[in-house]
Amino acid sequence: MKTSNAWRARVMTAVVASAAVYGPTAAIAQTSNDELADLVRRQAAQIERLEGRIQALESDEQGTAPSNAGMASQSDSAAQDSSRNVVDSRQQPKSGPGATSPQASTGSMASMQEQIDTLKQNSVQVDWKTGSPKFSSRDGDFTFQPLGRLQYDYSTTDGSRYADREIDGSEFRRLRIGFQGQLMEPILYKVEFDFAEENVGVRDAYIATKKDFALGQGVVYVGNKFADRSLDGATSSKYIWFLERNPVANAIIPESGYYNLGVTSAFYGKDNWHVSAGVSKGDLGNSNTESDNTTLISRAHFNPFVTDNAMMHVGAWGFYEDFARGNQDDLTDSERFASHFNDNVRVYSDTIDEPETSTGYGVELAGLAGPVAAGAEYGRRTIDTRAGDDTDYDAYSAQIGYSLTGEQFGYSTKNGAWSAPTIDNPVTDGGWGAWQVMARYDALDYENNGQFAGGTGHGTTLGVSWYLNNYTRFMLNWINWNTNNRVPIAGDPTDRDFTGSDDGNTISARAQVIF
Repeated sequence: MKTSNAWRARVMTAVVASAAVYGPTAAIAQTSNDELADLVRRQAAQIERLEGRIQALESDEQGTAPSNAGMASQSDSAAQDSSRNVVDSRQQPKSGPGATSPQASTGSMASMQEQIDTLKQNSVQVDWKTGSPKFSSRDGDFTFQPLGRLQYDYSTTDGSRYADREIDGSEFRRLRIGFQGQLMEPILYKVEFDFAEENVGVRDAYIATKKDFALGQGVVYVGNKFADRSLDGATSSKYIWFLERNPVANAIIPESGYYNLGVTSAFYGKDNWHVSAGVSKGDLGNSNTESDNTTLISRAHFNPFVTDNAMMHVGAWGFYEDFARGNQDDLTDSERFASHFNDNVRVYSDTIDEPETSTGYGVELAGLAGPVAAGAEYGRRTIDTRAGDDTDYDAYSAQIGYSLTGEQFGYSTKNGAWSAPTIDNPVTDGGWGAWQVMARYDALDYENNGQFAGGTGHGTTLGVSWYLNNYTRFMLNWINWNTNNRVPIAGDPTDRDFTGSDDGNTISARAQVIF
């Protein structure tokens, strides 16, 4: 080794210099030739002993020791050859007291390697790529990631002929905290709570298992799972284009709502399709004193083509629900048509007595090309009653968007839903972020059966979104709406029936932070 050789050279130089200066010089001045010769022999012996010690130290560094004390008398060239041949020297066993056998040395090395592997396995890895820290074991079998969603809204309405509809105010639309991850391969988990309402609400809360196949990945979820239904309905509220989802997602919906409490299975193709199916027996708000409704729901999507800057989406979905006797004596549906804050601007149906079953279906079409994206959906729900008085209603929506800063609208080919766009120049890096402008037209019609006096609603929404980075967004929506309700709100103890034709304007804004 270079370091040992240099050290050895320095020591030998010091010894020789000492012998040359202090030994021979003094001897020549004060002793005879015989005494001088004896002094030289004694100094040579001392140098030889030092050389032996240096070789022993070098051998210990290389994992071996000299076989006997005679190695101290080897020539410098032989010592250098031994130093260069590290592999051969490591095979030489130590001798003498305290020497370690090859077997013991091998066992010690194995033990040390085992300890290193254990430390690696128990060490925690942290990944910040998705905005919140994702903790995982070294082998990746266990993961834990906190989740958060804060959406603070402001809304104001004017232009209505009803003073009670012209209100303004603010609210936390969503205030969620949760966590997700993997317990072990292949067991997944997720739990999420919402604190925006008066009572803490449970959102996703499930355990899942997954398996990879040649065509894609199959996943089975058990628990409360966000339902796969409609393009806008399947899109997370973090990524929807506007503050509120369209009426297809909000109105053509089973009584269990946006979540499926039961078992959901999904198969995600590797390239451009997926299909899901779920069965639900009740919901988290049940009183547990009556039987639960049973709901079956399914959705599928396909991308006829997908490129780096373009795609086309085709999708369909449907559900069937069976109302348990005693649990659903009557059914009244209504839908907010301006903002979530303004509960007075609604389109509502007539009361349907003794519903027995309900079926719903919808179709989806969407696409994007560069900075332009568009989507349209249609949905219908039919309700059969035990008295034979059946009714149905439908809704449709179309939207288009353009990215002023050139980024594509986010879209997931795995789930067939809108997702987060990639922000090329975030404000945090000195850029402008991403700016999007959008427009949407909505229609909802509860008046498809003359026997039931349902209302109608139409609305046009213009919106602007500003993504500061991948985790922060500001939104502004202007909604011009029109409602025509034929009967008062069922069960409303006041005289605020809001019947007849009415229209107005609502401006809503949102500040959003997600992780």
